[in-house]
Amino acid sequence: MLGVALVGAVWVIVYAILLKTTRHSPDASRFVGEVLYLAPIMAAVALAVYAARRTRQRVGTAWRLLVVSNSLWLIGESTWAVYSYIAPQGAPVPSFADAAYLLSYAVALPAIVIGLGLGVLGRTQGLLDALLVAAGAAAIGWQTLISPLVPSAWNAAAVVTFLYPVFSVSIVSILVAVLLSGARHVPRSMIVVGMAFGLAAVTDGAYAYLTAVSRYQSDSWVNLGWQIEAVLLCVAAVVAGRRAEADQPRTVEPDLAFLPVVVAVLAVGGLAVADLVLVGRLSLVTLVVTTLLLLGLLVRQVVATRDRARLTQGLRTAAITDQLTGLYNRRFFKEMIDVEAERSDRRGLPLSLVLIDLDHFKEVNDTYGHTVGDAVLTDVGQRLRREVRGSDLLCRYGGEEFVCLLPGTGAQAAYELAERLRQTLRSTPVIVPGMAEPVLLTASLGVATAEPGLRGRVDTDALINEADQAVYRAKALGRDRVVGSGQPSPTAADPVADLPPALVWMADRIDRALGDQESAAAVSRWAFRTASRLGLDEAAQRRTAAAARVHDIGLITRLATGQPDRPDGDQRADARGHPAQGARLLVELAARPDLAPVVAAHHERYDGTGYPYGLAGADIPVEARIIAVCDAWADLRAAGPQRPVAARPSCRDALVRERGTRFDPVVLDAFLALLDDGAVDDPAWFDDRPARPAHAV
Repeated sequence: MLGVALVGAVWVIVYAILLKTTRHSPDASRFVGEVLYLAPIMAAVALAVYAARRTRQRVGTAWRLLVVSNSLWLIGESTWAVYSYIAPQGAPVPSFADAAYLLSYAVALPAIVIGLGLGVLGRTQGLLDALLVAAGAAAIGWQTLISPLVPSAWNAAAVVTFLYPVFSVSIVSILVAVLLSGARHVPRSMIVVGMAFGLAAVTDGAYAYLTAVSRYQSDSWVNLGWQIEAVLLCVAAVVAGRRAEADQPRTVEPDLAFLPVVVAVLAVGGLAVADLVLVGRLSLVTLVVTTLLLLGLLVRQVVATRDRARLTQGLRTAAITDQLTGLYNRRFFKEMIDVEAERSDRRGLPLSLVLIDLDHFKEVNDTYGHTVGDAVLTDVGQRLRREVRGSDLLCRYGGEEFVCLLPGTGAQAAYELAERLRQTLRSTPVIVPGMAEPVLLTASLGVATAEPGLRGRVDTDALINEADQAVYRAKALGRDRVVGSGQPSPTAADPVADLPPALVWMADRIDRALGDQESAAAVSRWAFRTASRLGLDEAAQRRTAAAARVHDIGLITRLATGQPDRPDGDQRADARGHPAQGARLLVELAARPDLAPVVAAHHERYDGTGYPYGLAGADIPVEARIIAVCDAWADLRAAGPQRPVAARPSCRDALVRERGTRFDPVVLDAFLALLDDGAVDDPAWFDDRPARPAHAV
């Protein structure tokens, strides 16, 4: 590229020298001005063909048009050269050469427009900027180059001479408009082409002046301008071909408002000065151009204000919208719950919240990948949106969690909506394109409601926390269910409802006889949640909770007779103690033989040293292994009067020390996970607290 530029510069210098030295020799002057003159134009045609083959997309289209434009220019110049040799007076005006020249400009104009690209003009503001700049540049070009050439009498020759600077000024105006209106990444070759036609505009103006005052000669210095134009076109073609130019990503300058304003002011000022100097007064053209530019600036300001408002709204929408699902995000939910809480207080209306947490969603990501996981979340968002009312606010709360804010909705209506949402998710599997099998989904939902006048001012943090705790209870109860804060779901209300009431009463009486805290009810809750955490089916979860609720009923005979519960060193190692007695009671009094093996084994140890049968490992029913951990935790928490929460770490350590010996490691880890998550509450204290008798466990 540098070589072509240097060769072109040398050629221009040599051509200038030849013009000077052959001025007094008509034949040599004609040869230099008409024949040698064609050399860089022929090179421009050849190199344009090279550039058209090497470039792609819109740049390639522009260069194919420039091949045509340069070829027409060469045809016109060749025709002019032939006329200079065969006609003493030279080519007539107009002639075939003029037709070729003007067609060359007509083809070059769209080539420049296509090559520069109109991406920036696709915006209203960018289009206005370009029009303002183009109008200003065209006004200056008109006043300085075109206006003085307007003929007093119009004929064919005058029209042809007049059109040359008009085409050139149009091309330059478009170039300036695009470059100064925010366009970036304009192909470099097109910038050089624009420079070439800018020089052509000046040269055409000089030619028009020359023909107006005298006769054009082959040795005119005006030829030097067209030679430089041809050299620049050669350089532009090499730049395009060597870089294999194509469409590039375009960016737009955020704010270039000052450029159109500056160009407009300079144009108006330049026109006014030219009028005052040349005419002595402001011309009609200057007044019209000034009015148009001012109107254009006014319209541009209106459009810019509108665009800024749209941009602000777009940024606001992006800030409050979840990009994946298209729902509102957590940030917007936090803003709106405060607004709705204030409205609820003011109008005395209830405010409800439904928190939705997809069950086992991590397995979807781990099994199918995050792309499928994202598709599932998007589908879930669309399903939920179809179920809620227009007045409800549905948001993605984070990860696989969604939240629905229900203004003016009571607890019962909110619960019913949550149940519909649950049924919607579980009723139809999610079909993901490209996957053979659909993805099965369920969700755990928590409902919380703030009723007017019951709590005073709505505490939004407490409302969210209630819904979150309800979701956790739903998961602890086996997932795929709705739990309302303060009103458990039918399954959660009493997972041991099928036990005889007398048996449950007996278990509670034993609790009261043994101490001042509940034990059986608490162990039942914890066992149910641990079984759910381990992924046991619903039947196993309910069986675990039921057995835990009555696991100590065998103590009824021991308490009545005052006999020790478990064997000591002087007693036989196979003594059954109260677990076997409880198992017999369940079979004989409650007709629950399914619970008997669980209750009988809840004092077995994982290492096989427990009682009454000495079972070990997997031979111990999993339900009994769960009850063993929960029962031990109840005893640890009950040791000492009103054991403080701060003592939990020491109790936890006591369990961990017997991991793998007394307790099944898997079961213990599940219970400890619940403990760490805050899902294990402390046993409740009885109002009438009798002294606790000794009871070895």
